[in-house]
Amino acid sequence: MVPGQFRTPRLSVSDWKVELADPRLRGRLEDDLAALLTPEVLKHLPPSMQLQGRSISNWIDDRRAESDILLARQNHGNHLIGLFVLAMSSEADSIPSLHIGYLIAESAWGNGYASEMLQGLRDALAPGPDIRLIAGVGRDNPASARVLQKTGFTLWPERASETADIYVCHIS
Repeated sequence: MVPGQFRTPRLSVSDWKVELADPRLRGRLEDDLAALLTPEVLKHLPPSMQLQGRSISNWIDDRRAESDILLARQNHGNHLIGLFVLAMSSEADSIPSLHIGYLIAESAWGNGYASEMLQGLRDALAPGPDIRLIAGVGRDNPASARVLQKTGFTLWPERASETADIYVCHIS
């Protein structure tokens, strides 16, 4: 259900499994993630996603154990711009749900990469079966909420908490 790869006008998005399987590529990925995962980028994420007290290698292993990760690299230069954290829901429902999170490098903020990544994911999933995308965003992160709204997500108030809003997008 999770696309293995897709392209957008400026980005190549692919599963990180290939890079993790090759020690040389994994070393480069660890360097790229060390640059991307700044305190500002991680600020709105739950404690389990923080780096504090963990190496990048441990962070990668933790993410790999719990979710699928897609890396977004620039088509020209192969620079890591961001990543998706994707997890199929275990909810018993007639429509499968894919929980999504995304991180964008600080140097890329304000350039439309988050919207491009999300639209690319939607386009990659569109030819497949019906699916519900679910994204949570802290109320202290209005920029991310705007990106979700801009790419077709709507607020799902029944699922909101005191500190986070939940957005949903149905793809059929």
